Amino acid sequence: MARVARWFALLALTVSVAAQDDLRDRIVRIDGGELRGRIAEPFATDELLLMQGGKRVRVPRTAVASIDSVALRVRAFLDKRIALQDSAKGQEYLIDEAVKHELPGLARLQALWVVLHDDDCEKAHTFLGHEKHKRGWLWPHEGKRLLRQALEDGLHDKPMQLVGERFTLRCDADLRAGVAALFDLERLAVAFRDRFGEELGLREVLQPIAVVVWRRPDEFPKWGFRPVPYYVPAPHGDVARTFYAGPNPTRPERLFFVGTHALLYHTLIGEVARQDERDRVCGWLEIGLSMLMEHTMRGPAGYAAPGDFSGKDLQALQALGRGYKLTHLLHLPVYGSFYLTDDTDTVTNWAAATMFVAWLADEGNPLKTREPFLRFVRASLAERKGDSSTAFDKIMGKRVEELDEPWRAWLGKVAGY
Repeated sequence: MARVARWFALLALTVSVAAQDDLRDRIVRIDGGELRGRIAEPFATDELLLMQGGKRVRVPRTAVASIDSVALRVRAFLDKRIALQDSAKGQEYLIDEAVKHELPGLARLQALWVVLHDDDCEKAHTFLGHEKHKRGWLWPHEGKRLLRQALEDGLHDKPMQLVGERFTLRCDADLRAGVAALFDLERLAVAFRDRFGEELGLREVLQPIAVVVWRRPDEFPKWGFRPVPYYVPAPHGDVARTFYAGPNPTRPERLFFVGTHALLYHTLIGEVARQDERDRVCGWLEIGLSMLMEHTMRGPAGYAAPGDFSGKDLQALQALGRGYKLTHLLHLPVYGSFYLTDDTDTVTNWAAATMFVAWLADEGNPLKTREPFLRFVRASLAERKGDSSTAFDKIMGKRVEELDEPWRAWLGKVAGY
């Protein structure tokens, strides 16, 4: 019972982030003093910004002896979860592991994972507050206690909100798939931070990002001619939207794409103009970076992990014979060029943005583009220089026209030409 009581206290901490009472990060100073709160800018080189409720405390890097953060504990937990994916006992053990490390969202999510794969696990059911009945376990949902099948049958009308550390997910069908998708998003956030955090100076996600998933594609509020997942930044919604396609899908469509797009706004960009919900800071860059992560994350649903870029089957080579120029790509608006229509030009824009970013960010690029490219990303998105060709040329040290030929040569090599 003590464990359950502790769980509810931790859950209250997670869902009351708006009250800013989260003190789970710990900084130990060289003089032995200890500070608690949430580190908002973990990659700052001069000082750490620690949020303590409504109070902001700045701690010089030179005064820090050690850090124990939620971010580090989430990473360790998800690594251990993948290592134990073939062990039923290991998966059960991870519930206690998440509680121990003050990760209430992941503790509940892990308990859900366990009971959805093993309905006989009394420990996980009890942890979730389920009641044993002669007909089976009763799940609390929307003020009622329901058998699992009845609950899942009613999710379309009364979706369940799943809560993690950096994401929440609205599930309107198939709880097992929803829990897997949220675990994949949590792993995406770790991979994105690992890959770009230090170089881009990313902020921490202190309030979970909302992801809404539709099981019925015809109900998805599409932007353009056909349904394509998208993210709406604050102040217009701050929500990522996607859907399941096909009869037995294992993952929502472009889950890692919309998750990354949301992460870009939460950790680097901030809000957009109030007058236009379709306004974006730099269309090709946001699409390309988000698709880079979409084609980097791999593994079974619920156990995603980063790997090598796998976009070799993209249709970017359509651009080679059509006079497609990078100068054209750099100024494309997100809605009109990536969502509005369903035609060859739109497909080519998606592919070109993806492949150009993949080439620029590649550590093995012989032109050594990664370091200046990430400086441009920072300038474009965080400093709001947007799609400025002048900024691109200056930071990259080459005019964009000079990159056209080597990029095309790389595309040909990728395609095996």
